[in-house]
Amino acid sequence: MTTDTGRSASPVKQWVMPALVRYSFVEAPAVSTLTALAAVLAGAAPVGITIAIGELVDGLASAAGKGTSGPVADECFRWVGVIVLLFLVTHLAESARSALGRALGRRVTGRLGERVMGAASEPATVGHLEDSAYLGRISRARGAGTIDMPPGEAVFGYSTRSTLWVTAIGSAALLTGVAWWLGPIVFVVFTLLHCRLVRNYRKAVVETVNRTTELRRTSYLRDVSITSGAAREVRLFGLAGFFREAYEAGWRTNMAEVWRRRREHDLFVVVVVLLTGAAVALVFCYLAYRAASRADGTTVGDLAIGGLAVRALMQVLRADEDDLRMGFGGKAAGEALSFPAVEPAAEPPPGEPVSSGTIACEGLRFSYGGGAGEVLHGIDLTVPAGQSLAVVGLNGAGKTTLARLVAGLDAASGGSLNIGGVPVDDAGRRGWQRQVVAVFQDFGRYELTVRDNIAFGSLLHADDEDGLRAVARQAGLLDFIERLPDGWDTVMSSGYAGGVDASGGEWQRIAIARALFGLRHGAQLLIMDEPAASLDPRAEARLYDTFHELTAGATTIAISHRFATVRKAERVVVLDGGRIVEDGTHEHLLAADSRYAELFRLQAKRFEEVAS
Repeated sequence: MTTDTGRSASPVKQWVMPALVRYSFVEAPAVSTLTALAAVLAGAAPVGITIAIGELVDGLASAAGKGTSGPVADECFRWVGVIVLLFLVTHLAESARSALGRALGRRVTGRLGERVMGAASEPATVGHLEDSAYLGRISRARGAGTIDMPPGEAVFGYSTRSTLWVTAIGSAALLTGVAWWLGPIVFVVFTLLHCRLVRNYRKAVVETVNRTTELRRTSYLRDVSITSGAAREVRLFGLAGFFREAYEAGWRTNMAEVWRRRREHDLFVVVVVLLTGAAVALVFCYLAYRAASRADGTTVGDLAIGGLAVRALMQVLRADEDDLRMGFGGKAAGEALSFPAVEPAAEPPPGEPVSSGTIACEGLRFSYGGGAGEVLHGIDLTVPAGQSLAVVGLNGAGKTTLARLVAGLDAASGGSLNIGGVPVDDAGRRGWQRQVVAVFQDFGRYELTVRDNIAFGSLLHADDEDGLRAVARQAGLLDFIERLPDGWDTVMSSGYAGGVDASGGEWQRIAIARALFGLRHGAQLLIMDEPAASLDPRAEARLYDTFHELTAGATTIAISHRFATVRKAERVVVLDGGRIVEDGTHEHLLAADSRYAELFRLQAKRFEEVAS
């Protein structure tokens, strides 16, 4: 089946359930044991009820016409008491199994979620989190898709099915006691029918899920006419009829196979009902004949036991949500278990010396996803400590990729990165990352308090109130914060009580303040990737006018495709096609009258034309 992630999601393989059961007992042994005991008890108690009813029927047959006193009547009353007690045990055990199964499912889902999160967080680089295949694995491990079935649902479904099969096996054993060949035959036939029913049921569901993308498109065609963004144009251009006809045609086409599968399943269910009805009738007739003729000592109680046992066995002739839980939830569990169990990555202890000094890139190469097409081609770049460097170039030149490599967020596919002569490898990558602060184009927007959003720049110094206010003022954010409903403790999302939504420019100021807070507490490198993209022209001008004052003493790398904003940098490098094509000061590069000067004049001319 194809899920939203575009990968196969066929029903669970047989090996997943034993692995999931073992995992459950390892992670929650007490709850798993209690769930298993409750499931067995809930399944065994109905078998006991069947036995007790059979004995009661035989006793009533013997006590007929003898009154309500005497040994036989007393025996009947005792069996009535046993039946009442077993009914109570069945109810309590089933309630306990359901509650414990739900609790165990939540525990397993949580633990497997932590396992996936730990494995995804373990690498110091972030390339895998931008790989659609890897993100698809994470999504499937969480049970996301058209049918949302997290791993814990398989545990709950398995506990429910365990109860059913305990009852079925016990009932088959009771039938065997009545007629040695009857129990095995009925059990095997009903089990085969159950497997076929489940197979057809899953096929019908899978076919629906296979059409997820197409059905999402038909839903879009159905709703576009009443969507606020498009409703005006739909009416102005007279598109309502077009979308209605497209929806109807698409719906019929995409649902044709789904309907066919459903018809096949429904027809098979009808056939199963008719055949099992006939089989059950024959079994009852056979048992009634044996009881009437007293063949091999068969009693009317045996007839009752046989009839109730067959009725209990018929419970396996169903396919429902528990099969989906075991199938799709088990698939999610199998995906989650495929992630390695890792310990949380160790952070450098506070105060531990880390690399510092000159940043040196030697023959730096990079290819996304290990592909053949390189983004960077042998970059040689040395940035002395404390220097302000601007990296400019057109879109797609490799500017952001270079910044990510320098920040230690990606591993180069060739060449080396050294800080103060020390290579930034896997062992030292996290230590170097603690010395880097950045404002990327897609900076983080945390739905937490504005205090947290800024303090994340140096979490160890989150209690530095004066520092927080200072960087907020430097970023032009202090007035905004003081006007918030709860000031610094306001949650930056309207989805929470008392929370607010910020504009793009306000979020960008928060990201800048966060980076400045990290610089204030010892970060050595500041990377600014289009830091003014969401600011208005005046705010952008103020930012760059004060940028070097705010970052005095720190190594800074500013990335921009707007050349006018980087003139105050001590040094400018021009990237083109993943290579450094020019390197020098703004004045030197203008005088060289090459690529930088050409692009600078083109941009300046455009702004002059707009101004005129």
